Amino acid sequence: MPHTLTELVAGAVPIVVEETRGYWEGTLEEKLLIQKCNTCGHFQMPWGPCCTRCLSQDLGSQQASGRATVYSFTVVRQAIHPDFSAQVPYVLADVQLEEGPIMTSNVTDIDPEGVSIGMPVRVWFDEELEDAFHVKLRLPKFRPQEMTEA
Repeated sequence: MPHTLTELVAGAVPIVVEETRGYWEGTLEEKLLIQKCNTCGHFQMPWGPCCTRCLSQDLGSQQASGRATVYSFTVVRQAIHPDFSAQVPYVLADVQLEEGPIMTSNVTDIDPEGVSIGMPVRVWFDEELEDAFHVKLRLPKFRPQEMTEA
């Protein structure tokens, strides 16, 4: 699916780079993969070229449970560009994965006023899309955990 210049410049669609390719490939299989240092065992997000704890380049990945808690959040009420006006309001949140790393995503399927720090959430994956170089991916998003237990 082609993207507008506005979407690409605004960062609405991530661009897959070699360091993060494994992460994005996992999303196509509805797997949330976290990077794991094979030297010290540290988990990290986002993926990078070396461990943020010991600087080792011996890195692997592990599938996360998908369970997390809202660590911090904001409700976006002003569109950054008119092309995004249909999306507001939405929740942009830092969620702390059960395994420890914190990642930024959206909390969906709840009124923004109902989101709170410490709220248990669970990952789900949005529809497939392509980056600017036609690499397929799916954005991981989060919804209240009680919605996924029904």
